[in-house]
Amino acid sequence: MTRDRASDAGHVHDLFDRHVFLTGGTGSVGRTLLDYLDRCFDAHGGLRVTVLTRDATAFAKHYPAQAQRPWLELVEGSLARLPSLPTGTTDVIHAAADTHLGSGHAGWIDQIVGGTQGLLEAAAQARAGRFLLVSSGAIYGPQPASLVHMSEDYPGAPDPMLPGSTYGQAKRAAEQLCTIACHEQGLQTIVARLFAFGSAHMPRDERYALGSFVRDALADDDAPIRIAGDGSAVRSYLGGHDMAHALVTALTIGCPGTAYNVGSDTPVGIKDLAERVRDRLSPRREVVILGAASNGQRSRYVPDVQRIVALGAAARTDLDQVIDEVAGVALVSSQQYHELPQTVDGSQAARLSDITRGKLD
Repeated sequence: MTRDRASDAGHVHDLFDRHVFLTGGTGSVGRTLLDYLDRCFDAHGGLRVTVLTRDATAFAKHYPAQAQRPWLELVEGSLARLPSLPTGTTDVIHAAADTHLGSGHAGWIDQIVGGTQGLLEAAAQARAGRFLLVSSGAIYGPQPASLVHMSEDYPGAPDPMLPGSTYGQAKRAAEQLCTIACHEQGLQTIVARLFAFGSAHMPRDERYALGSFVRDALADDDAPIRIAGDGSAVRSYLGGHDMAHALVTALTIGCPGTAYNVGSDTPVGIKDLAERVRDRLSPRREVVILGAASNGQRSRYVPDVQRIVALGAAARTDLDQVIDEVAGVALVSSQQYHELPQTVDGSQAARLSDITRGKLD
């Protein structure tokens, strides 16, 4: 399928003559960004992107469509053994950081904080113009029940006495390093605090409610869509293209030394989300709640996004479109099967084809 350059041009940034160095290119954020950058290249040309990867051969094997882009170059390394940034690098997007514990809490902090420090130093040495840290709404700590939307000025923080605060605290330290680099080295650092989003590259496991609901809905059996908790938590979901557009907006025209929330300000309860996925993808399937009802405070995670919207990065997709994006409906309808997530097998692709043609019972 050939995309319409004219229609894309109004919804993507002109990155002509820019060279972006990207970390985290194999994660869901990074791969969604690569999809967006491909549209930038199609619409305007003149873009180069270098992706840091531990294994270029493995990247090309697992993501052949993205690896073959003419504007993309892979460089082997990691945040722990970071190569020099390519000559002519104009921008750095730091999207690499495991969002779930893997190497122990102390190792997690070292990865996030030490990795950011090393990349800031490399960016300064390469005389890169702008540096975007993809941070997280986790830096705010729990959202008070009385707070409908969490703004960038909210002074809350994760409790350092709780091991579960490790990720949010490490991201706060990484943000502080960016502030120091901005004020002491003149590097134009911008922070994007990412909230929940959905794209075709979202993992489909229990760590991600929307991804696991889509997985259950597309399963080739009659098993229900399962809610691990009690369904009372409140979240919001931004579409993948909108997320990437907001990140690149922050990178290109965001004010240095400033943080921007990136997410949707439209709340949805987790039980309602599961039912929306059911209605959209598998209307006859049951939704079951596995967790016991909670007597505690209802978990809420919804950002105020006025600051990034003021830069022109308003969301253009609703929740149904986000669900379709996670399921890969658009990729199937355009017969771009090679772009589907590896978790989508043949029977699921056929089911998605039926959805796009309106053939579900």
